[in-house]
Amino acid sequence: MKVTECLNTEHGVFLAQLGVLERMLIEEAPSGELRAVTLTIAQAVEKHRDAEEKILYPAILREFGEGFPPIQVMEAEHEEIGRLIRGVASGDGNVPQMVRGFIDVLRQHIGKEIKVLFPMAEQRIAGADLERMACLCVEQYHESAGVNPCEHGHQVRSGVADGT
Repeated sequence: MKVTECLNTEHGVFLAQLGVLERMLIEEAPSGELRAVTLTIAQAVEKHRDAEEKILYPAILREFGEGFPPIQVMEAEHEEIGRLIRGVASGDGNVPQMVRGFIDVLRQHIGKEIKVLFPMAEQRIAGADLERMACLCVEQYHESAGVNPCEHGHQVRSGVADGT
C-alpha cells in the first residue's frame, strides 16, 4: 500500500465522521455533545496531520522544491484546522459555528489532497518510496498509541508485514 492510499483511506473515515457531525448540527445537538464528538474526531485528524507533515510533505518538497505552493496551502489549512479545534476545545464562543468551520475547512482540505496533491505525489515519487512511507506512517501511528507491532511476532520490513 502506498502512503497516499493509506492517508486516503483515513480521509474516507473522516468524511463519514464529518457527515455524522453535520447531522448533529442540523439536529441542533447540545454544545457539549458537539464538542465531545468534534474533539474525538480531532484526535485522529491530528495524528493524520502529523503523518502528512513528517512523512509525505517532506518527500513532496524534495521532488518539487522548498516553498512548493500546494504544500504551503496544506500547511496553512492544517493551522486553521488546529485553530478551530482549539476553539472548540476551549468551549468559548459559538461552538456550533466553530464546529461548522471545522467541518467545512477539513472537507475542503481533504478534497484538495485527494484531487490535487496526492495525484501529483504519485506521479513524481517512486511507488516503492510511497510504499516505504506507508510503513513509516503505520509505525508512527502504532508508536503514538503505545503499540509495538513487533511484540506479537510481526515486523514491518521493506513495506511488507512479515507474520512469521
